[in-house]
Amino acid sequence: MKSNKILIAVLVILVALTLFFIAKNDKGTIKEIEGAKTDFAIEDTASITKIFIADAKGQTVTLSKQKNVWMVDNKYIARPDNIRLLMKTFSRIEVKAPVPRAAMNNKIKDLATSATKVEIFVGEDKPVKTYYVGGPTLDHQGTYMLLESEGVKSSVPFVMYIPGFYGYLTTRFFTEPTQWRDAIVFKYMPNEIKSISVEYFETPTQSFIIENENDQFVLKDFETKNIVSGADTADLKQYVSLYQKIYYEMIDIESTPEKIDSVISSKPYFTIEVQDFIGGKNKIVAYHMPNFRQVLDKNEEPFEYDVDRMYAYLNDDLFVFIQFATFDQITLPKSYFLRNKS
Repeated sequence: MKSNKILIAVLVILVALTLFFIAKNDKGTIKEIEGAKTDFAIEDTASITKIFIADAKGQTVTLSKQKNVWMVDNKYIARPDNIRLLMKTFSRIEVKAPVPRAAMNNKIKDLATSATKVEIFVGEDKPVKTYYVGGPTLDHQGTYMLLESEGVKSSVPFVMYIPGFYGYLTTRFFTEPTQWRDAIVFKYMPNEIKSISVEYFETPTQSFIIENENDQFVLKDFETKNIVSGADTADLKQYVSLYQKIYYEMIDIESTPEKIDSVISSKPYFTIEVQDFIGGKNKIVAYHMPNFRQVLDKNEEPFEYDVDRMYAYLNDDLFVFIQFATFDQITLPKSYFLRNKS
């Protein structure tokens, strides 16, 4: 019995030593492969100034940092959450395994024809690193990638991953510019707002204008543009403060151009336009959405329209979905500001 225990202990030690040396040799092999580059990670992501992404279909997007604000193609503010995800990817990415030799040539061909190219700049005219991002592994827990660093392209692709993350990384490097845009509709401090115009097409008498006149917000009739007496000053200030963070839910990427044209040519539900003191303005036009889900009212009858979401057209440019939960707070009737009037 004692000899068996000794034999088992010796076997365990031998297996452990074997695994240790295999792992050690495998790690060494990755670095020793001729032409291989494995330094994908960027430790100081705060130094990154620009990211250029191009897919195999020719679609491109440029993300650039301007005065600590990330911009999309120098036109729109980028979504902060998407930028943060990219930075985490750059800082935490690691080699999971080399591509098996039997699959090496095929993966190199795949990357050459269908990879997404990601150029990362740090205040230079030339990228400090370039990723060639391919598809996922069979188990979807790794991503085939190849690195170009300091102008030298690796001859060897690797399976890349982020420790602790279960999934692949390809989808983080998309090239549709509208998907990078921040979902902001209105983002104003109260003292930046010159006027707010709210028009209701189903209840036009409740439409109104709020204007900043000599640092004092006043309520005006939408049609006559005359000041409406009796408006509660505190309510006006509170209302204007709501325009600091108003977001749309998501961009509609599924509707056909014909459907979008049909919606925006129909009667709107409401329009809100904000003008600032430097000549800028933002406008959103909302439209009812059909009750596709057949949500029922208290009488077990389907509502005429969707009770949670609407279509909206932002600055005559972007067709999006918006939520009642967000816009109910700023689509108040004119009478709301006069409720204290005797």
